[in-house]
Amino acid sequence: MAHLSAIDYATASEDIRAEHDRELKLRGRMTNMKRILLHSPAAHRIYAEWFTLRDLLKPTLDDRAIWLFSKAIAETMRAEIPVTFFRRALIDSGLDPEAIEPTAEEALLM
Repeated sequence: MAHLSAIDYATASEDIRAEHDRELKLRGRMTNMKRILLHSPAAHRIYAEWFTLRDLLKPTLDDRAIWLFSKAIAETMRAEIPVTFFRRALIDSGLDPEAIEPTAEEALLM
């Protein structure tokens, strides 16, 4: 399996540093996964669009519904990293992802 290293901010191109700085300003946190994605600022922006979707859904849905919706999409796509992310969000909020009884509204999203 190939290993991708995180970007080195000091030697990164101007567009990579700009995307890095934008991410920190927007979300205040830079994970290793984000640092790896930043090898392609476009790939990082595509990943970060989930946060845009979440913000658009927030007035209508609570966090649990958004996480279940997003987890269902990730499972359908067989995308292990996002599935793990949304499972962790549910667990961190005190829920057992395997034992959740979805509400009628949540069931429509799943």
